[in-house]
Amino acid sequence: MKRAVTLNPHTVVIVNSGGGIKMTDWSEQAAAIVYAWYPGQTGFRALAEVLSGEINPSGKLPITIEKRFEDSPGAGYLPAGEKLYTGWEPDNNMAHPVYQIDYKESVFVGYRWFEAKKIQPLYAFGHGLSYSKFEYSDLKISPAIIRQDSRVTVEFKVTNTSSVEGAEVAQLYVHDTEASVPRPEKELKGFSKITLKPGESRVVRIRVAGRDLGFWDSTAHDWKTEPGEFQILVGGASDQIALKPFC
Repeated sequence: MKRAVTLNPHTVVIVNSGGGIKMTDWSEQAAAIVYAWYPGQTGFRALAEVLSGEINPSGKLPITIEKRFEDSPGAGYLPAGEKLYTGWEPDNNMAHPVYQIDYKESVFVGYRWFEAKKIQPLYAFGHGLSYSKFEYSDLKISPAIIRQDSRVTVEFKVTNTSSVEGAEVAQLYVHDTEASVPRPEKELKGFSKITLKPGESRVVRIRVAGRDLGFWDSTAHDWKTEPGEFQILVGGASDQIALKPFC
């Protein structure tokens, strides 16, 4: 792939995969990358519609794609003396022992791991491009103080600033500024997908319950919401936060 994108700067790469793959060596040279996953029986028709511009792509990554496997929390699970294989032959080795794996990342799963470790991924959770451009503004939070048994309404405006109709997945994250236990830098608490015509704006409302601000207390075996200050963050991806006042 690296040779192909080097020879032709207009190369569009279609990725058919069930998860992340190594793209660091060539991703910046590709004209575009379409993550098609496993498209199914008629998926390639949809792919043709996206490539031809008949349909404006609007998907967002439900995973984080690292620059290198060593950045992933899964890198440390490989037993000593073992190595990853890239072929198909070992699949027939049914006598290979089953690994006993202890997952140690706790609540820092996915994008939470990369943010906690200050590791910049290749493509962040929630990332996704389209033929449209969107702008976020006018964030409002009501009420500013909530209880565990109540809700807060987060309201903001999304505007399509391009000349192409498109859909955007607006994402809402919450950051606990001070906690008695280790917590992620931020956690996804809601999202909304909206379709906007060129120049059109729309107000998006997402409700967050008081319980959504809590965490699982392993001692009490119940959810716990501590009093304190929480920050609301809104944007088009986990690394593209456009609005973030305090509430």
